[in-house]
Amino acid sequence: MNSIYLVGFMGSGKTSIALRLESLLGLPVEDTDQMIEAYYKQDIPTIFQINGEETFREYETNILKQTSKVNTIVATGGGIIEKEVNRAWLRQNGTVFFLHTSWEETERRLINDKSRPIWNNQARDKQKLLEERLPKYEEVADYIIHTDGKDVEEIAAEIVSLLK
Repeated sequence: MNSIYLVGFMGSGKTSIALRLESLLGLPVEDTDQMIEAYYKQDIPTIFQINGEETFREYETNILKQTSKVNTIVATGGGIIEKEVNRAWLRQNGTVFFLHTSWEETERRLINDKSRPIWNNQARDKQKLLEERLPKYEEVADYIIHTDGKDVEEIAAEIVSLLK
């Protein structure tokens, strides 16, 4: 089986759903954000602060190319689709599920989250960023899963049923 890639905006549930799919499908999980932190020996907020977002996106591309192409569930960072090279790679190397979450739901989920550099950048228009990224998520998606009003179990079950 090709690897399963989960894409979506911050707060769409990529990591949580990947972990649930791990138990349902018996496949290992790779999380590109965790892989970046381990490989570059810095947490993501520090990478953003010291090296900037452009460097982080380069790290992200490098790590994406290191993910397993078979029998793995990969939770990606919300901005992985920003670079065309990453979108092309995703389309060619796995089955991609876009976890589509509305702006209102995203705000509700992330209201108290202090761990995300882009979310916590007050100068950044996050709603506009989501709107700009939507076509890119849709471009790479084999399947679009609407996550609003669903829990992790429901979303994971929907993905499993689409894989059969």
